[in-house]
Amino acid sequence: MIDRRAVLVGTAIAASLAACANEGDGEPEGRRDLLSGYAVNLESWYRDQPFLARFDQAVRDGFTSVEFWSPVGDDRTPDAAAKAARDARLNVVQIVGGAPNLALSDRQTRQIFLDMCKVTVEHAATLQTRIATIVGHAVQEGVTKADSLAAYADHLAAAASIFEAAGVTAVIEPFNPYDHPGHFLYGSSDAIQIVQAVNSPAVKINWDLFHMQRYEGELIGNLRRAGDTIGYVQLADAPDRAQPGSGDVNYANVIKAVREAGYDRPIGLEFWAKDDDYNQAVLDMLRLSEKVNRQG
Repeated sequence: MIDRRAVLVGTAIAASLAACANEGDGEPEGRRDLLSGYAVNLESWYRDQPFLARFDQAVRDGFTSVEFWSPVGDDRTPDAAAKAARDARLNVVQIVGGAPNLALSDRQTRQIFLDMCKVTVEHAATLQTRIATIVGHAVQEGVTKADSLAAYADHLAAAASIFEAAGVTAVIEPFNPYDHPGHFLYGSSDAIQIVQAVNSPAVKINWDLFHMQRYEGELIGNLRRAGDTIGYVQLADAPDRAQPGSGDVNYANVIKAVREAGYDRPIGLEFWAKDDDYNQAVLDMLRLSEKVNRQG
């Protein structure tokens, strides 16, 4: 049976590569890395397929890297996910590690968090990934924002040596209050202060550009001012969290700023394709990649 999806996307990629060559940007053979700078999110993409089947779909669509959330779930184990990635010859760029409510400063919370971090680096080793996102910043009733942020920083400082020893970067991810109400870490300012206070090469920020845009805007200026805090980058257009080109953000310029800030790892595509049209999402990412490459 003909895989209509593979034909459509393969044709689109070929056309995009040919277009690049025709514009004087090099031969098609030199443009087969158009999507190599991105890691497709296997939670928000290919939701019409079982999780472990999504790795092969990512390859068919031209990706070389993936990211996903917890490697433990009803439809996955770390070993099964690692095998799926190996079989598909995909790099797992980022996972999400466990964390309790880090607004609490008690010893029990600290120990639970440290134990979770040890499990996280074990999962990272199995999956051969070097980045783990840490959240754990839900508002705790009766705890002020200032005390919550202080406890959060203290917990991360205590856990930093675990990540340093494993060669894994723990990246904290600020949310935005419109899509994720009830948290005490929004935007870049507090996150930057936490990273600076912890002062570890293994604790950085997940600059999720969707959240940053929704909360504070000023993406390029903030990236330029705090490039040394970048541990990972994810994107989605605002306000609807679909692919670039569907909303407010000029992502060609923003990605250029990300690269100029020194970030050279794949950028996570944690967006939900508009109308669940993954073919169109791939085409839109190819066009964006071409534009970014043309800008140099």
